[in-house]
Amino acid sequence: MTRSYRKTRQFRMTAVAFATFCLAAGIPEAALAQATPAAAAPEKVQQIVVTGTSIRGVGAVGSPSLSMNREAISASGAKDSSEIARLLPQVINLGADESRLGGAQDAAANTTRTSGINLRGIGNEATLLLVNGRRVASSGVIKSLADPNQIPAAAIQRMEVVLDGASAIYGSDAVAGVVNIITRSNVDAIETMLRYGRADGMNQKIFSQTLGKTWDAGSVFVAYEHNDRSSLAANARPFFSNDLRPYGGTDQRSTQAVPGNVLIGRNIYAIPAGQNGIGLTPSQLVQGSGNRYDAGTVGDFLPNQKRDTLYANAYHKVNDRLEVFYEGLYSQRDYRQRTAPLGANLNVPATSPYYVRPAGAPAGTGETVAYRFLFDDQDLNIGGRENNSQNAIGLTYDFDNGWEINSSYSYGKNDAWVHRNGLINTGNVGRAIAAGTINPFSALAGANPGFADFAAHRDQTATNKDSTLMFKVDGPIARLSAGNARLAVGSELRHVSFDQGLWQNVTTPTTAPRHSELRNSRSVKSLYSELYVPLVGGPTATPWVKRLELSVAGRYERYSDFGSTTNPKVGVTWAVNDKVSFNTTYGTSFRAPSLVDNLGSYTNLSLTNIFVQDISDPTAPGGVRHGIYVNGGNPGLKPEKARTWSFGADIKPVRGMTISASYYKIDYTDRIDTIQANSALANEALYANYIIRNPSATLVNSYFGSPNLQSPPENPANIGVIIDGRRSNLGSLRQHGIDLDSRYVMKTGSGDWMVGLNVAKILKLERSSAPGLPFTDVLDTFGNPVSLRMRASAGWKSGAVSANMFANYIGSYTNTALVPNTEVPSMTTFDATLTYAVDKGVGYGFGGTVLALSAQNLFDRAPPVVLNGTSSWDSQNASAIGRFVSISLTKSW
Repeated sequence: MTRSYRKTRQFRMTAVAFATFCLAAGIPEAALAQATPAAAAPEKVQQIVVTGTSIRGVGAVGSPSLSMNREAISASGAKDSSEIARLLPQVINLGADESRLGGAQDAAANTTRTSGINLRGIGNEATLLLVNGRRVASSGVIKSLADPNQIPAAAIQRMEVVLDGASAIYGSDAVAGVVNIITRSNVDAIETMLRYGRADGMNQKIFSQTLGKTWDAGSVFVAYEHNDRSSLAANARPFFSNDLRPYGGTDQRSTQAVPGNVLIGRNIYAIPAGQNGIGLTPSQLVQGSGNRYDAGTVGDFLPNQKRDTLYANAYHKVNDRLEVFYEGLYSQRDYRQRTAPLGANLNVPATSPYYVRPAGAPAGTGETVAYRFLFDDQDLNIGGRENNSQNAIGLTYDFDNGWEINSSYSYGKNDAWVHRNGLINTGNVGRAIAAGTINPFSALAGANPGFADFAAHRDQTATNKDSTLMFKVDGPIARLSAGNARLAVGSELRHVSFDQGLWQNVTTPTTAPRHSELRNSRSVKSLYSELYVPLVGGPTATPWVKRLELSVAGRYERYSDFGSTTNPKVGVTWAVNDKVSFNTTYGTSFRAPSLVDNLGSYTNLSLTNIFVQDISDPTAPGGVRHGIYVNGGNPGLKPEKARTWSFGADIKPVRGMTISASYYKIDYTDRIDTIQANSALANEALYANYIIRNPSATLVNSYFGSPNLQSPPENPANIGVIIDGRRSNLGSLRQHGIDLDSRYVMKTGSGDWMVGLNVAKILKLERSSAPGLPFTDVLDTFGNPVSLRMRASAGWKSGAVSANMFANYIGSYTNTALVPNTEVPSMTTFDATLTYAVDKGVGYGFGGTVLALSAQNLFDRAPPVVLNGTSSWDSQNASAIGRFVSISLTKSW
């Protein structure tokens, strides 16, 4: 169907009963979707997982939620779980994304190139990711992220999203909401899928295979997927260039070039081309704009990614009471991205045999030469591998009185490795300059015979482990006139650990690598309970109250490293009649600092990185200032806390039409966040506590002496600003807004038609950078959420053919990275799919075949101009891929 998402109240029932419920409510999950082969093969669904509640047989009372089933996912053209989630306007592309190693919400720490899910733009870590109601082990080397793409897309039955705080049910991380990937089970079919897609400069190949077998007492299901996506070269899009003049900006190409430039104060003296750097005279160094190198067009923008994923589940009913189950997943992802040759501002002493001072420059004993090792290292890349695995075993036991015991043990593990070459040993390079084995004044190859003596690399490994033992009982506690009151009580024992290894020769006395280890772990003990009470319903219904339900939940957790927390939640649903109902919730949520978050110190070897780089500064000439940027962990972090409210209504005014609207409010304190290098100085009043302008030489040298330095040290006088971008409890956030979800289905003689609209409107977003400081309005500003996002859909289905069209809208916002600020226009892109499904009864081997053609960004809309630092566009609100067209062939055997 064209509808990718709906407001739902999920119930535990058989597949037939669930479909009946959807039809009765006027919200069929896949009315206009292509008839997939799996849909043709009956699936004896066991028991539907309920998101947002611990109680069987009821929905998440009062909580707003959205759902995308398998047919809707296929109709959308989405290729993996992160793309599926981002179909929702409530999911905002801030933070972790494979398209960037920088940006808001600590995106620079995403070195393993994970594409996370970020509900309401509050943060990836504030969205809890579950697979069939269970957590997965965190991913990442210097950032803790949940990777949604470790599940094969072919294994997904549906994705459910609770747009509400849910720590009373699930514990930490469920602040903005919960994303629960529900996998297929009870499938009695074999299915093969081939898919090929391409955009200008890149392509993707996907193969998947599923096998399912059911019997009277159980089922087994296995899915495998191979996904191979090529890189997107940095010269494939004109807006990747650092020369912003064609877009109304200035030339931000690097002065670290070949030939290079002598930097004295703010003056740039170009080194002439075509010479070997020997015997240069002062008059040959010409003052001006200098030589330039466009690093933005060298290497890859998107890495080449290859992923293999395997998922399996099985259950067996031992007898009428006891059922045992198993679930396992494994994924391996390899990625590689070419990078530009290393550039550095080199301190050249007057004792160097190649030293020359520009004519007219003040006298000095040394100078800075901006230089790039263009000819010296030809294998420049960032690459790595991530392996994810999880295994869970468990049982359920039913009693005669309707009570059930549910117990399970799960163990998840993530092994990650990141390799980066093209670096230089910060000590040896200085000695090589003094000894004359580096000649940064040369414009020719072969000028640096001592390169091997200071070439360096940095390898990091990390292992995240997560084991959970859970026990829960639930069942009816009282028979009321409106139905059974039900209670769930449970406990969990969870242990998580993080181990990181570092092999690097960037800061070592010689090029021999140094190895170090960092470790962190914690245990969490939890007790939780949830009560469901049907206050009015059935024989007690009145003309104005057909159904009134109450849910009260609470969860207590004790952490081994920072104490305990208790979080309640109350939900109410009031159905006036079959056409109108209202719902509301109130609760508290929290997020514990991850094991990566609270490892960090810039003076000691730790999970911290120090970079010397150009930083966007609206007050600087040309909009850029040279400085130091620090990111990574922080040992002084506290847990985040939040209070959440929601109120909504569901209306069915006419047959086939549903309208769901909800208002939400989030009051978020002690937020763990980072300050983005290229937005910090554009919001200097907000982040004043984390910015040091005109730092002293002593302070700068203390950073240059740190073992966490990632860049070559240089003259302290070149450093105009230091930004502490380590994770911090950055004050508070207040956000409230409205979600609207509507759809209308029409059956006509020419086929079935549907139109739908999902709107996410943020009414207010304010931040305070520290306790006691005033709140600042950051809505619709660079590096923050845009207030209006929408996705509209229209579709038609007749017989074997279906067609779907989608419009994606992002509203305008203010580019605060420039002074004076500029307005960024709104952007609308269109997606489309066309599908032909052959009935399974057709002969000659064609039965059960589905051919699908899809296009994302159909009209190849380019990103709007957003000048920020050295970039002319905003990867947080637009995609660089452009039009992506794919064709798929699916066969059910």
